[in-house]
Amino acid sequence: MRDEVTPLQVDQQVQRVLAASVAVAEQSLLLGLALHLAWLDAWIRPILQAQDTYREWHTQQERRARLVRRGIPDQVARQGLRLV
Repeated sequence: MRDEVTPLQVDQQVQRVLAASVAVAEQSLLLGLALHLAWLDAWIRPILQAQDTYREWHTQQERRARLVRRGIPDQVARQGLRLV
């Protein structure tokens, strides 16, 4: 005696396969998005750090130039001392 497969069982199996396919597609999309964001972060982070470093250097140069204009010797102004 063979087990007969009913159309209802086939329909249920098809529904499960479709649901699994949708879940795999969603997870693949999320994985792709996560990889893209990780790549973008790895690419942008050094640029942002360099920008911060440049901004700090530029601020120090402006401060030194201001101090020199006020009559502070360049050697002293380069040390970044706070004068009261």
